[in-house]
Amino acid sequence: MNFQQLKNRLIEDLQEDIPGLKAKNDSFSIVRLKSKKNLVYELTYKRKPRNFPKEIVIKIFQTHNFQQEVNVLKLLNSQKINVPSIIFSRDPYLILEKVEGMNLCDYVNTSLVNAANLRDLDANTRKNLVQCMRKLATWLAELHKKNTRTQKDFSKAIVLNKGDTRLRDFIIDESEMKIFGVDFEESYEGNHMDDIAWICCSLLDSNPGIFQMEEPTHKVELINTFLQRYYLLNNTFKFSFDYFAEHLIENLNLVIERRSMSTGPLRKRVILERISKRF
Repeated sequence: MNFQQLKNRLIEDLQEDIPGLKAKNDSFSIVRLKSKKNLVYELTYKRKPRNFPKEIVIKIFQTHNFQQEVNVLKLLNSQKINVPSIIFSRDPYLILEKVEGMNLCDYVNTSLVNAANLRDLDANTRKNLVQCMRKLATWLAELHKKNTRTQKDFSKAIVLNKGDTRLRDFIIDESEMKIFGVDFEESYEGNHMDDIAWICCSLLDSNPGIFQMEEPTHKVELINTFLQRYYLLNNTFKFSFDYFAEHLIENLNLVIERRSMSTGPLRKRVILERISKRF
């Protein structure tokens, strides 16, 4: 869908809800953002409209998960968890505030360029990365703690999981070191370690990671930092290494299948041996 086609569709469907859509084409810009399942665009006005943000995100759902995401965003906003605010919603359109910052995957990978372990980094970069992992753990621990469904067996605490949780699903505002979660269309209730295993998988598979290096020591160090912080905050939840390892390997295999890739120097057992077993 090119710019004019998108604009015509928005004018037809949303001209009463989004100001300035009928203005000249150069009054705002639209950039398509990466999304696996839906159409997502960032709209930026050259001049801020009255009583409306200068920058917004427009999500056009191609799936049946519209109401799921709207409900979760409203819930988390009410719980003061850092997520984008909803400006307007009507199936299939979800209009959100733009969260300033960089997606966490790019932030981590850019910081780790030419580093084999965290000791290779300058002190400030290393400090910011460690703080970033602790902030991510804090965000996830808060999501799970505020949305625990059952906790009869502490090793199987059932919580609201974000679902298919990747580093790209988080935005870091480095100026305030704040983490925001985005994309909740695949959220579900399940074992709290499901989200944890996906985040650790995302840390390992992002470049440079487990598919490019025999031993991505820096990523394992960040995983241990993340896990330590999470279980410090949610200390009634119990860590099952067997459950974690099984799902981490399952997720890595899924990534290999999704990308139709060869595993390169993948050494799963070595990675698992370096991840802490108790928290």
